[in-house]
Amino acid sequence: MTTKAIRILDKINNIVNVELFDFLKEISYVQYINWAILYLDAIGHLSEDTSIIMFMEQINKSENGLLISGNDLILLSNKPLEIIDIIIIGCENANLLHRYETKQEMYQTVDIVIQMIDSSFWEVFSKDEKLIDRYIEKFENVVLL
Repeated sequence: MTTKAIRILDKINNIVNVELFDFLKEISYVQYINWAILYLDAIGHLSEDTSIIMFMEQINKSENGLLISGNDLILLSNKPLEIIDIIIIGCENANLLHRYETKQEMYQTVDIVIQMIDSSFWEVFSKDEKLIDRYIEKFENVVLL
């Protein structure tokens, strides 16, 4: 199965106006596959007992990223966060959720990769062509990679 990839450049006043939740709500099986956050750089507030700094350190220093359920990923996407950089991978096979030697290997192995790069644009790599097609229809400024 081949991977299809897009870059989303939707902006208002030079600020990306697409949120993580915008991607997740289009994935009908979000709760039925396994997820990991491999990297996070963000500003904002999580909860009274969890600081964003501690959460980022937990993710970024972990051996294989932070394993997270689809439901918890949706909850996270609704937090008041400004995401600067993030790499999220999803896969039916939980054994494939780990850090990869190269990004290319990661893109070709897991079922979906969602990443924000330097607060500038989102990229999505997925084996689900219908999902990518929905994103192409949903967002305004999309480039095939």
